Amino acid sequence: MKKMIKLSLVAAMSVASLNTVASAADVDYSGKLYVENYVGTEEVGSADAVNTSGFEIDFDVTGKAKVTDNLTAVVGLEADSDRKEYAGAANEGVDVDDAHFVYAKGDATVIFGRQAIDTPTTDGENGEGTLASYKFGNFTAVGAYFENNDVVASSTASALALLGKAGPVNLELWQVGVSDHSTHNTAVLSVEAAGWTIGGRLATSTYDAAGAKDGSTMIISAAGKVSNIGLTAALLTTHEDGAAFVTDASSANTAELVHFTAKGHADTTATIVTASMPVSDDTSVALKFGTASIGDDDTASEVVLQANYKLAKSTTLTARYASYTQDVSDVETNKTQGRVDLTYKF
Repeated sequence: MKKMIKLSLVAAMSVASLNTVASAADVDYSGKLYVENYVGTEEVGSADAVNTSGFEIDFDVTGKAKVTDNLTAVVGLEADSDRKEYAGAANEGVDVDDAHFVYAKGDATVIFGRQAIDTPTTDGENGEGTLASYKFGNFTAVGAYFENNDVVASSTASALALLGKAGPVNLELWQVGVSDHSTHNTAVLSVEAAGWTIGGRLATSTYDAAGAKDGSTMIISAAGKVSNIGLTAALLTTHEDGAAFVTDASSANTAELVHFTAKGHADTTATIVTASMPVSDDTSVALKFGTASIGDDDTASEVVLQANYKLAKSTTLTARYASYTQDVSDVETNKTQGRVDLTYKF
């Protein structure tokens, strides 16, 4: 309880500080408050089922201040109490996610300082360095170097990319390198036609780190609507020796399932299907299903039921239930999780 109170006080102080600065220096700010309560069970083999429960609190706020016509200062704070993804209480505090300047003139943009490392290889990591981009026609060239980063500790990270669009075709080519660790190449292609988006992604990873195996991951996906039902489907495969490096399970699967993941598993074929539809102007429901075969004998599957209710223009209430089963090395694991979360964006 004391940690939660401390978290709330720090978050409140952060907002108060930004409000004070905003009134003095015309700062635009945006952010999110996310509160989740979850309960679940986990049963491994013949052992007794274990009950789990808890809260996740996530508060993000970003302030942007115009310094000159071409220069903008950006500061972003995050307070996160999630223990499902991180190692215990060390993450229960306020982190500075963004602290950088953005210089933009004509077709050129330079970001200098602490910022998000947004690539197909990384998801949610931040780093301290410089990113530069230049737009020519329908394409943009990107180069970045991060002296410090959250991808791999005590390593530098770099990225090169070419992003563009030609008619209905969107194209991304990426190379992300982590010093003394790995090199990752990714090609992303999508085509929009008749209300549908067909996509493909091929990623390869080559490791310098001892013990890590080179690998690749391919994803083919489709998304569209039939009447008022939104449909998505994805097929994911990984190489028999290893998978391409990704840092977030939902990024790898192109579906945010609670437990199911093909991240890091070699010789995997996974299929994910999602159907969603509105029930009323404020309510929608979704059904998600994922199944995977790993190697010759291992399997995994998950079913997720979800309902979203829009309390206000900027606030959504979500209820979700997931049932997950895996059979790995002849040991069966069953998990269930129910959760309710409330998200306010401003």
